[in-house]
Amino acid sequence: MLASRTSSLRRMSTHVVTIGKSVPKNKVNSLGLATRQCLASQLDAAVAANATSIVLHGQNGTFSAGADITEFASGGSAASPSLHELIGKIEALPVPTVAAIEGVALGGGLELALSCKYRVGKATARVGLPEVHLGIVPGAGGTQRLPRLAGVPFALQAITSGRMIKAEEAGEHGVLDGIAGKGEDVVEAAKQLASSKEGSDELPLRNLSLNMLASASNKADDDAAVAKAKSRLPAPNMGGEAVHGAVDAIAASYASDFDAGMETEMNIFMELLANSAQGRARRHAFFAERFSTAPPPGAPPATKPLGNKVGVIGAGTMGSGIATCFLRAGYNVTLVDVTEAGLARGDKILRKNIETDVKKGRSSEEKANSQLSNFSTSLTMDALKDADLVVEAAFESMDIKKKIFKELDGIVSPSCILATNTSTLDIDEIGSVVSNSDRTMGMHFFSPANVMKLVENVKGSATSPQTISDITAHSKKIGKVGVLVGNCDGFVGNRMVAPYTNEAAHCVEDGASVEDVDGAMTELGMAIGPFTMGDIAGNDIGVLIRKEKNLVDPATRPAGLRYTEIADKLVLELERVGQKVGKGWYDYDPAVGKGRIPQPSEAVADFVEKHRASLNIQEQDFSSLELQQRNLFPLVNEGLKILEEYWKPSDLLKECVERDVSLYDYFDKGMGKSKL
Repeated sequence: MLASRTSSLRRMSTHVVTIGKSVPKNKVNSLGLATRQCLASQLDAAVAANATSIVLHGQNGTFSAGADITEFASGGSAASPSLHELIGKIEALPVPTVAAIEGVALGGGLELALSCKYRVGKATARVGLPEVHLGIVPGAGGTQRLPRLAGVPFALQAITSGRMIKAEEAGEHGVLDGIAGKGEDVVEAAKQLASSKEGSDELPLRNLSLNMLASASNKADDDAAVAKAKSRLPAPNMGGEAVHGAVDAIAASYASDFDAGMETEMNIFMELLANSAQGRARRHAFFAERFSTAPPPGAPPATKPLGNKVGVIGAGTMGSGIATCFLRAGYNVTLVDVTEAGLARGDKILRKNIETDVKKGRSSEEKANSQLSNFSTSLTMDALKDADLVVEAAFESMDIKKKIFKELDGIVSPSCILATNTSTLDIDEIGSVVSNSDRTMGMHFFSPANVMKLVENVKGSATSPQTISDITAHSKKIGKVGVLVGNCDGFVGNRMVAPYTNEAAHCVEDGASVEDVDGAMTELGMAIGPFTMGDIAGNDIGVLIRKEKNLVDPATRPAGLRYTEIADKLVLELERVGQKVGKGWYDYDPAVGKGRIPQPSEAVADFVEKHRASLNIQEQDFSSLELQQRNLFPLVNEGLKILEEYWKPSDLLKECVERDVSLYDYFDKGMGKSKL
């Protein structure tokens, strides 16, 4: 009897293989060489033990966030076993293999899961192939296996967007074969599925590399889906190299057999990796974002629990947008303004933002109602006495901001963080009126605050490490890219944008049209041009900044400065503030794109012509290249000036020479990180 039971156990032996097992400091189970070697040895052990089924899952509550992209530059990703070899090993196993997905399965992680014959996910799991965000395409069969599993139209949408896909949607399209119920262990669910499929005749059909994608009758539909996808993508020279490459790779999945499709995918992957400047820039930005959004080395952990009561002062477009961000993230938010009319307008903007979330499917009615139940308004700052964080978003005036901070100092608790949304003003001076200025900091949102991801977290000379850690945590909680920057005029974003927009105005004075300048920059690859950007942000903000610097009045303007008054006159004389009033550098018709589509303005063209005449300027003709160079070179130059303030140019260049690398490679390959 004992021998019989032992024989039965051997026949029904499910082995669990763990991604990231015994690999330290790999919280997201990235598929670097050590992790791949560990996986390969576990698979070999399972085969040696005569496993009748295998479950693949990840440690630390996540499946795998994908390849270790730091290996790309060194060529380490090809070291044996490569991800291709590992996927081939799993796919060739003759027994049921089930991926038990929790957390995320992204990029190479999903490609690994696609090599299994079945996939089970937790309800909270997310899957996706986000490689296009790094300027490449999936390189381990993602463009070939996903279309075979879920169809070409779904694969096109998923891969070109690079988005994370919820478990429910993944199940609907066959990417997941099952979803573990609430409280159900996903590994146990995978074991049950694996056991139920042992000896099944369907196993060969589950090997995606052996399946032809579609019959000839579907080719026309797939061709139409590919053409439609390409028509919606940005042009290759406007940041679209990777997404167009992804579409071409997906098209190969049904144009030929699997091996030929894999060859096409690999050729596109290697071409983008080796020769795409866009891809190189995207990967540089990826690492830079990860580095710059973390608290500085040695900073203490964020306060736990992180405070949940937030006050926002100023109910304008910016203030109401900031309040929306915190409300969406589950904070209790109080919006303060000095007038009933201002408060009513801010309340309306915020509620419209939340309503739009519901209309676009980003939120539910229930969630929206819950968020709004945590929202209140007030005409006095006394309502903020229990706040954990206050973000001031008043007019760009030093006197106003200092007055607000001084009053807040007598209202809020000593532990409340006081942040200012100033875009250019001195953080130290604003915080100087507070009794303990170590809790003051800049938190500069970009317009529109409820949409733009970037927040500049500005460190003052007195800002404490704890305040930095807490602001970093708040930024992450509200879904922003919170970059720590130093305190100077304009910080980083506006400091670099100022010479860019100034030169754009100079170009218009010298003979270009507003449309010419914006068109040249979008032709280069910018999403919008400088004048459209000004209309969205509000042209009045620039005027307020220049007033604070005593530039608007010719009597207080530095001698010899080329100052373009055209931007001031646009606001002060024509009252063309931007989209929020329906007129700026462009006209905005409420009936066209809800008043957000810029249309050339005859009034502005006449105004520009008269302004040129008043200055006796001889009009010039510009090519797109000339406009691009005139606008971008001042911006790049300002960026180099910022670097000079952190590194001595002579020391930096000396190190580049010693390492035999360019200045770009010095930062692109992370060599300069230790100096930040």
